[in-house]
Amino acid sequence: MDSKELLNVIAAALTSVTDPHYYEDERGFQGEFYAQLRLRLRDLAMPEGALLREEYQKRLAEHGLRIRPDIILHEPFDPGRHRGRDEGNHAVIELKRRATPGTAADAFTNLVAMIDALNYPLGVFINIDSPKTWAESVPEAHRARIVCLAAHLDENGEPLVVRG
Repeated sequence: MDSKELLNVIAAALTSVTDPHYYEDERGFQGEFYAQLRLRLRDLAMPEGALLREEYQKRLAEHGLRIRPDIILHEPFDPGRHRGRDEGNHAVIELKRRATPGTAADAFTNLVAMIDALNYPLGVFINIDSPKTWAESVPEAHRARIVCLAAHLDENGEPLVVRG
């Protein structure tokens, strides 16, 4: 799957979240963003069986870590197609509303763990209701695989996406 194309679809989904009420809390924004992203993924060449999942629990015994990422794009593990659970993973997304240095660092810790343990080629951090991406806080060793975005409404109520 082409990461650049996927990032374009993610940005389009973010700019489709237009109602100010969704920017008031992370959970509401996540639900609307997920719906918009799912619609737009239809236009992208997807690997067979790939699914978009919300808050899919990763279990220590099966995955080597215990994290509940906000959104993942992956192929559910099938021993007939995958040698291990680190195959068929495409993107992991963490969202925070008005992230602080601490909450952004926590999100990056989760993204790094998912990338390292399950071989996600792309991690995406989205800061909601803020123009700040926190890209400068991504660990140096993972900057090639973690993209930081910020989504907020401008003074006219139009959604803007900033890439860091």
